[in-house]
Amino acid sequence: MKVAAMVSRVRGEWLAQCEEVDVAGTGATREEAIAGLREALEEYFSHAEAVAPPEEPPRESIEIVVLDGPPTD
Repeated sequence: MKVAAMVSRVRGEWLAQCEEVDVAGTGATREEAIAGLREALEEYFSHAEAVAPPEEPPRESIEIVVLDGPPTD
């Protein structure tokens, strides 16, 4: 599964946001923000599967494609 993320710096903290499913992660570094986003996406999609579980569990990992965000502060 591939999702797009905007990564930007907001008030001294990094923000990685996936607008496709309105999920975000934050961190002190860009990498921490993306890792936080990955965890949030995994939780989001695992909850979606619990509501309507597929016949077979998904086997693909989440790939995050980082798009250029607004200028950093």
